[in-house]
Amino acid sequence: MPSPVNEDQPRRRPRLVGLIVLALVIGLLGFAIVSISIGTGTEGQIEITGAEETQSLLGGIQQDGARIGPGDAPVTVQVFNDLQCDPCSDWNRDVVMPLIRGPVRGGQIQMIYHHFPMTESGYGLAGYGAVAAAKQDDEWQFIELFFANQDEAKKHGATQEFLNNVARAILNFNVEQWQNDMNDRSGIEETLREDDQLSADRQFPVGPAVVVGGPNGTRQLTRSPSLAEVQAAIAAVS
Repeated sequence: MPSPVNEDQPRRRPRLVGLIVLALVIGLLGFAIVSISIGTGTEGQIEITGAEETQSLLGGIQQDGARIGPGDAPVTVQVFNDLQCDPCSDWNRDVVMPLIRGPVRGGQIQMIYHHFPMTESGYGLAGYGAVAAAKQDDEWQFIELFFANQDEAKKHGATQEFLNNVARAILNFNVEQWQNDMNDRSGIEETLREDDQLSADRQFPVGPAVVVGGPNGTRQLTRSPSLAEVQAAIAAVS
């Protein structure tokens, strides 16, 4: 069973210290991070797929900013992940999506997304786009569509044009409003800094992580925990 969170863990400085030791951590953990390019992109039409699958996954589930699922759900699963980390999309597919289909849709848990930059490129434009989408309570649609189209992001670069196409694939989404919200960098950067500080305070090693909280305590799982490990943590705190 995963160990409970030690709330007295010493704090670390976000990003600055983390980037200095990133190479050593990757070597120790064997988590091969590939950063998605945020360059100018390449020629060719950007094709965004998975819109129907994403709507099927998320449609009808309550969202409020970075949260998905009912706000009064007894268990909260905080997800710490990086949109522009290549292998993180596989973890999202294998762990996060089944939780959404199951206990989130069933009302047993709520999930909150936190942006956890694991590469030197930091949050990139993708993080800004996701937080801007949260203002319309569509951050999870943006996240799932971005992960579903990482191959296209690698081909064209995670540019503004690419993100515009992701946004247009979200059902009933006001793209113009999203673009305006995305230009409010101060508010978005505050959210991203807060997320970064949370991961710093918990001293996460490189790799997706979750913090599961409920009536019977809290469990912290790091280094890309499996679905079975997260489910066990949910059962332990319920």
